Amino acid sequence: MAAGLARYGPMRWAPCCRWLVIVWALVLALSSGNAEAQGSLQKTTEFARELNQYRWNSAIAWSAEVARWQLDLTNRFLSDAYIQFDNRLRFRDENRLQFRAFRPLGSRYGTSIRGDLDWFGSGRASSQVLLGGAQIRPVPTLTIEPAVGVASDRRPGVIQTEGVAPLRIDTGPAGSIAIDLASQELQGYRISFNSSAAWQRIAPRRAGDLTVAGDAARSFGAARLESSARFVSRRRDAYQAVSFLNRGQARDPESIESTTSDTLDANLLVWIPIARGLRVIAQTNIRSNQRRIRTPRSPEESVTFETNFARQAFTGQVGFNYERNRIDAQLRAEYGVVNERRVLSNRDELPVSEAVQKTTLLHQADYDEGVLSLSGNVRADVLSTLSVLFTGSSRIVRHDTPIVNLDDRDEVYHTSMIGLRYRRSRYLSTEVRLFASYHHTVFLNAERSAENNIQRTLRLRPAINWTPSLGTRIRLASEVRATYTTDDFVLPGRRSADQSAREMRLESEIEKNIFADTDLRLSASFADLRLGRLQWENFAEVPFDTLRTYSAWLRVQTGRRLRGEVGWRAFLRSDYDRAISVRYQFLNEQGGTAHGSITRPGRRWIIQTGPSSALYWTRSQSTLRLEAWASWQQLRYWLYGQLPPANEDIIRRTARSGTRRLFPLVSLSMTWRL
Repeated sequence: MAAGLARYGPMRWAPCCRWLVIVWALVLALSSGNAEAQGSLQKTTEFARELNQYRWNSAIAWSAEVARWQLDLTNRFLSDAYIQFDNRLRFRDENRLQFRAFRPLGSRYGTSIRGDLDWFGSGRASSQVLLGGAQIRPVPTLTIEPAVGVASDRRPGVIQTEGVAPLRIDTGPAGSIAIDLASQELQGYRISFNSSAAWQRIAPRRAGDLTVAGDAARSFGAARLESSARFVSRRRDAYQAVSFLNRGQARDPESIESTTSDTLDANLLVWIPIARGLRVIAQTNIRSNQRRIRTPRSPEESVTFETNFARQAFTGQVGFNYERNRIDAQLRAEYGVVNERRVLSNRDELPVSEAVQKTTLLHQADYDEGVLSLSGNVRADVLSTLSVLFTGSSRIVRHDTPIVNLDDRDEVYHTSMIGLRYRRSRYLSTEVRLFASYHHTVFLNAERSAENNIQRTLRLRPAINWTPSLGTRIRLASEVRATYTTDDFVLPGRRSADQSAREMRLESEIEKNIFADTDLRLSASFADLRLGRLQWENFAEVPFDTLRTYSAWLRVQTGRRLRGEVGWRAFLRSDYDRAISVRYQFLNEQGGTAHGSITRPGRRWIIQTGPSSALYWTRSQSTLRLEAWASWQQLRYWLYGQLPPANEDIIRRTARSGTRRLFPLVSLSMTWRL
């Protein structure tokens, strides 16, 4: 991985290193003036090696108080390396650094310095902001913090004729202001408010953020009212097209695409008790998003597409909660609507053919959706040792689309679960649960009406928990599932696609304390899934595939503060494959080696075995976690049907031998607090 990182050269790390040097120089300068500085340092790092990916996460959080300065610094680094088809590594690196220094000047005033650095290695992009400002507290509960400074942003520009995107570095003034009103009482309401705004004039681009949020709550006797609202507005400018319609269009080197997004989220909650143990909860939520894409510096002769996007959503919910004695029950009704609209805002400025094509493309994604649902759950302790559980829901969805979109559909979805839980003693408990679901999808356009289908599912899941002694725990569970999918009708001349899936699962977990601080853990499972073509009228099936899965994991754990683990894992799966391709070698008529390939239906086995290990260390607030696995995978085949007589033995032997491959997996995580 180090060799791959070196490919980027010193310029790749230069912006990040310069910032780190400046920040740490400031930290050391402040620290050198006061030997009694108090601070804390937390370091977290994680490394993982998976099939074709390396991942490294690192985070540093440092805070200290030096000469009346409160210093806070956080740095987060992420590096991904992917092994591609040509055995080369592709890297994606990101680093985010934030620094803040604050010093109070009396009880009402203070001064602050804040810096941010975002750096993205794969996109050759970085963003730097340095702000200095003041903090004003006219009253103890109100804080106002304005700041001004400079911002610099480096991004790839528009790709030129040679196919290389030049780097554009834009620098300009930046500013921000934050207003925070601490929670307080006002005419019986508990209210809080906070707002922040930031802007950057990095000519020829701009960036801006605005956030306004507040909430209010009040109690009316035993009833309570809570409300909150939040508005967020963001603007981002980019040289490269980030919207779908403008990708691939010829761009001028100075072309800029500007995206502005406004989001409003409001919520209201009412909680009213109406009787002993019974209360009503009503809640509404409104969410709106408006997004506009503009090309303010586009040349007059160029063809660009400016769009408006609007999404509104409303959700209302009314529920009853009942808690008394041994009964806990909830009943909820919910209604929600969502609509999305997309408009080509500069349609009149475009050629007619382009305007019609892009308008139709945008219109296809519009939709209106309405959802009505009713759900409830009950838990009742019938006896001190017996509990009854029930949950159920019904949901109706109406998804309306324009005529050009064939996804117009209605859906109905019912689910239910009933269960019994029996506690024989504190050592033994059993439970059994029965699940049922019904899902019906109806497409309203004739072109897709043949996809209308109904899916019915039944699941029975019993389980036993047994704790014969303090250091022994045994859990046994099984499940039987049946799923039947049927089409509403079959087109003339076509065969029915109705299908059945029946599955049986067995699961077991055993934990045994062998001696002090040493435990033995075993988990094993078996699953048998059978698929078939369903004849719903006769409730019969014609099996066409059976998939069996076996798995086991045996582990031994020992230690307290330093705890280690060693184990062995095994996995086996067999299923039917209609087209298995086998490559083999044979001797030709001249006595030389030749290669051949054959495809036949057959059964495939996937076998994975290998050791596992782990190491866990904890001391005070520092932790270390190391996990490693090695999995040897074998693919073996048993071919059906006739084979060429001359090479039949060679082909079958090659298929049974299959292929072998090693998969190493490593995960390392460390957290240090100093």
